[in-house]
Amino acid sequence: METSSAKAKPQGRLLVSTSLDAKDELEEKLERCVGIVQSLTNGLSEREANDALTANVCKGQQQHEDVCLGLFCLVLTDPSQAQRSYRDLTLLSRDGMNGVLVKINQILMEKFLKLQDVSRTQLVWLVRELVKSGVMGADGVLMTLMKQIAGGDMSSKNLWLAENVLDVLLDQKEWLVKSAMLVAMAVYTYLRLMVDHGTTALLVLRQKEVDFCISMLRERFMDCAVIGRDLVRLLQNVARIPEMELLWKDLLHNPAALSPQFTGLLQLLTARTSRKFLACRLTPDMETKLLFMTSRVRFGQQKRYQEWFQRQYLSTAESQSLRCDLIRYICGVVHPSNE
Repeated sequence: METSSAKAKPQGRLLVSTSLDAKDELEEKLERCVGIVQSLTNGLSEREANDALTANVCKGQQQHEDVCLGLFCLVLTDPSQAQRSYRDLTLLSRDGMNGVLVKINQILMEKFLKLQDVSRTQLVWLVRELVKSGVMGADGVLMTLMKQIAGGDMSSKNLWLAENVLDVLLDQKEWLVKSAMLVAMAVYTYLRLMVDHGTTALLVLRQKEVDFCISMLRERFMDCAVIGRDLVRLLQNVARIPEMELLWKDLLHNPAALSPQFTGLLQLLTARTSRKFLACRLTPDMETKLLFMTSRVRFGQQKRYQEWFQRQYLSTAESQSLRCDLIRYICGVVHPSNE
């Protein structure tokens, strides 16, 4: 009897859930908003539907939020309506998409691992559209999305995400260079990922990463220099790649070729790397678990938590490159006691 009721549990449109999971509050809210949008537009022509949504949005703040979140959820769950829903969203949003950006960040930080495959694909599509439209705050969302690309993870989903985020950066280079922090964060991320992508099967992806990092380092070196001394470590790790070797030689022997303001290696080595960079190479899930282990688990009782973390993130040969990121994060960001 129990098995049939477990099978009968309706699967949410946005998140993967099991019969044991409580209904997700965010998903419930978004599905309610979709219901509102559909009840306002069912049976109407495109123009009539637009008029009906516009009239509803004008009624007040709550109606505005309901319609915007309903359209946002349709973008994530119904690819066939995504283009139209996004267009309506841009026309109807009166807060510069701020409410939608808050929800995207919430999903990226708290729900990303539970997203249905379709919703994950659509979320990346939506971020790309926000960047193309030049929406204020899209750079922050893209940084949070980049954080979800896990180091040492060779799964198809993770490689797909790494490549798709890189494509957004390459396609929107003019937009990208307006944000010095995003340039530095992207270079930091892809210099690190390059180390993982050395197999023959991934050479095309790695070459794209190399081309991107070289172009940013040569054209926007002072933006990248904000990384500080960790940039030297990352460049050393990939210095055997031919294009990177040439850059490394310039760094050592001809710093002015990279930027007139750059005086040499010592300038980087004396600049401390911000915690933001150390934290950007851990997914929100890893961060939550590490902070729990370092602040809530008493010394001497940590073994089973370490084994649990090891099973999830460090169980394959490729994942060993993640150890360095974890150690740097614990030393540089968490600052646990000497114990």
